[in-house]
Amino acid sequence: MVASNEWETQYLTKDGWVTGGYKLDHGKKKEDIPPEGAVLRAYRKVTVGKLGAPSSMNVDESQSELTKDQDLINTLLNKFGQPQFGV
Repeated sequence: MVASNEWETQYLTKDGWVTGGYKLDHGKKKEDIPPEGAVLRAYRKVTVGKLGAPSSMNVDESQSELTKDQDLINTLLNKFGQPQFGV
């Protein structure tokens, strides 16, 4: 069992980064629905072991391309940078 288990997704669109979905420890939850026109999905999951020690913290991040248009993805990343997660 873990003391904390939270996750969040962010989607890169022509308007910037948009939160897709998340699950927070205190029960707040939002279904992960990609916004229209999303070109990149970024995911972050943070878990902390039962004792809560900093050494028991694990952060997993990944990105998935939602289009084959690498030039568009690079242009939007240059404009908006990397996602800012809340978890």
